[in-house]
Amino acid sequence: MVDISGARPHAWRIAIATVTLLTLFLFFDPIGFASSSMDSAVATWAPGGTPGAVTHVVMFQFKSDADPAAVEAACAKMMSLREDCLAQNSNYPYIKSIAGGRDNSNEKLQVRPIPMASFFRPSPSGGSHGATHAFVVEFASPDDRNYYVEHDPAHQAFKEEIAEIVEETIVLDFANGKF
Repeated sequence: MVDISGARPHAWRIAIATVTLLTLFLFFDPIGFASSSMDSAVATWAPGGTPGAVTHVVMFQFKSDADPAAVEAACAKMMSLREDCLAQNSNYPYIKSIAGGRDNSNEKLQVRPIPMASFFRPSPSGGSHGATHAFVVEFASPDDRNYYVEHDPAHQAFKEEIAEIVEETIVLDFANGKF
């Protein structure tokens, strides 16, 4: 316990008031002092989302003559990127999550890779005529996503590995709640 018997009461009141105000200021952070970017933290937050996170949606249309075992292996490899992709500075996985699977929609609105004018037009035959597999990859920041797309050796190797069995790839990235 601190002995304050010899101190002047007003000095202790000032010290306590200063510490209290500083604590309240940092707790409520009215000007974004503790935030690295107030704009991105507020603009990208939405219920269920993580501030600053980027969601990367990838849809594949595999070639019609692709070996089903090769497609299965490609999908398993895509899912394993969560552990295989390592941050260049720390060598720890930086992908927050990956989810994916084969199309099982009954809406008959499967996506066409091209042309954009008919992007959401139903298939005349009622079946899938575009992307057959989709993956949702979440990154903590745009920098993590950019590293993944442009430089990550595991991702670059994966893209080369599946190139022969993929007909089309569609990618869409977004920050949750930022329209």
